[in-house]
Amino acid sequence: MLPFSLLGYDFDYDDFHACVHGTLPYEKLKPDPVLRQLLLSLPQRKIIFTNSDKAHAARVLKKMGLEDCFEGIICFETLNPPTEQNVSEQKNADVADTDGGSEAGSDGSAPPPRRGVLCKPSLESMEAVIEITNLDPKRTVFFDDSARNIATGKAAGFHTVVVGTSVLVPGADMALESIHNIKEALPELWVEAGGEHAEAVLRSATVETTVLA
Repeated sequence: MLPFSLLGYDFDYDDFHACVHGTLPYEKLKPDPVLRQLLLSLPQRKIIFTNSDKAHAARVLKKMGLEDCFEGIICFETLNPPTEQNVSEQKNADVADTDGGSEAGSDGSAPPPRRGVLCKPSLESMEAVIEITNLDPKRTVFFDDSARNIATGKAAGFHTVVVGTSVLVPGADMALESIHNIKEALPELWVEAGGEHAEAVLRSATVETTVLA
């Protein structure tokens, strides 16, 4: 979506998500009780950051039995809320289409470009998440399976873990082949926040108080 937006293409975001996510084989997703137990036992804040729409994220979480394991979801709608200008533009476009005309101005010029889409891997999206959730990036672990997202996460100040591979990518502090191994790889995350031991570990190993996935 982001490349098309940057090139100036205009399209309906809801239609895009319905096309991309609406036809996915959700039936192949199964409950993951192991991951659920890991997440529920983790005493830190846990937030999902996804480029998908809220409906897709909620559906996946429900299919996997993880819908109550996270504090919140930062999704496409969170970072790209509809604005009065966009609503007005859409109404004008609908009128133009009905009249058989175009969206160009009265002088034949092209309409002004819409604001670009805000999503990973842009640094602006990471900064927006930090502000929305009131995170301290220096005390946050960012998990992602995309090398580009990991690089941007590091630039935003997060501690980073690339998931799905045992090979480090640029910007990754750690590689985790399976998310099920998170407790073995990062046992310090299970230290209760606020305890004396937690503070000692935070000083020595930069253990985080938030998990951003």
